[in-house]
Amino acid sequence: MARELSGLLTLTDYEQAAESLLDAACWAYVAGGADTQLTVRANTEAFDQVWLRPRALGGTGVKPDTSVTVLGQRLALPVLLAPTSPQRLLHEDAEIATARAAESAGTVSIVSTDSHYAFSDVTGAVGSDSWFQLYAYRSRDDVDATIALAEDAGATALVVTVDASYAARRIGTRRAGFRTPGHVDFGNLRALGVLTGDIPDGARIERLPLTWDDLEWIRSRTRLPIVVKGVLRAEDAEHCVALGADGVIVSNHGGRQLDGAVPSLVALEQVAAAVAGRALVLMDGGIRSGVHVVKALAYGADAVCVGRPYLWGLGLAGQQGVEAVLDLLRSEIEDTLLQLGADSVADIGPDFAVSAHRATSLGAL
Repeated sequence: MARELSGLLTLTDYEQAAESLLDAACWAYVAGGADTQLTVRANTEAFDQVWLRPRALGGTGVKPDTSVTVLGQRLALPVLLAPTSPQRLLHEDAEIATARAAESAGTVSIVSTDSHYAFSDVTGAVGSDSWFQLYAYRSRDDVDATIALAEDAGATALVVTVDASYAARRIGTRRAGFRTPGHVDFGNLRALGVLTGDIPDGARIERLPLTWDDLEWIRSRTRLPIVVKGVLRAEDAEHCVALGADGVIVSNHGGRQLDGAVPSLVALEQVAAAVAGRALVLMDGGIRSGVHVVKALAYGADAVCVGRPYLWGLGLAGQQGVEAVLDLLRSEIEDTLLQLGADSVADIGPDFAVSAHRATSLGAL
């Protein structure tokens, strides 16, 4: 049953409302992370260690421009929808609702290999661009077939996830007794023949660990732009660019893989400096407000991706809920830019933010 959204004023409100609506096991799967969930918490807490520096008498006072250009595509706001799966846990329209909401908001949905609906069903339901997130299964032949599936269905970019080759110790999910419900499926994996029998209890099929040679090979197999997701080291970002990647996503998989992995925001600054404008830099992990988005931009991101927040909206009201989350983020970004004395997202640079540690050392606090 869809939840009334009018009283939800922050993403925390959406989170609490979604938790109250979903059963405990499903919520544990969506909200949880690896082991103690330290990195899940740290991803968000890292934003509290960064302070914004408003510019006195800055800006024109007109409505700020929140648009950005990402891989040649103009987006209405610097927020993309990260790949998550299986979204059918939260709403029957799943990835189709998410893609339609992204289209309505003027941004991009990144659709997982593990999506409930086949990618062709998703792209057929929208008139705008969708990116395809690639997991590697079984063999290079299967990866090649997956790339062909994405290309044939009209993907405009390929997002190669490199930080989730191995099953994670998601203790909270196990304690909650999560099992994949019978109404959830994996449309792409069915189409590829990777999944032919019953759906897996834990919503996961074993994947092929990727190497640098594999990434170079994937680059050779498609003309689509490639964005590598799961980069936390500057030297790894440089290697990705050297192999022909068009961008990287600074990400620790939402804290769902390695407990204690460095928060994405902490890794972002060095990765962005290493890439130095030669490729797209996105980040995800812990973003819970438009203020957080602007902090990430100040730290070097060209745009950000959000995952759990739009899932809360999806669970509450399907496409309408995802649209509401994106509208809230847009409003918060506009407000933050106005308060900073910035006329547009393009104005935001490193001078607009300072870490708590550095601010203290400079006597700024």
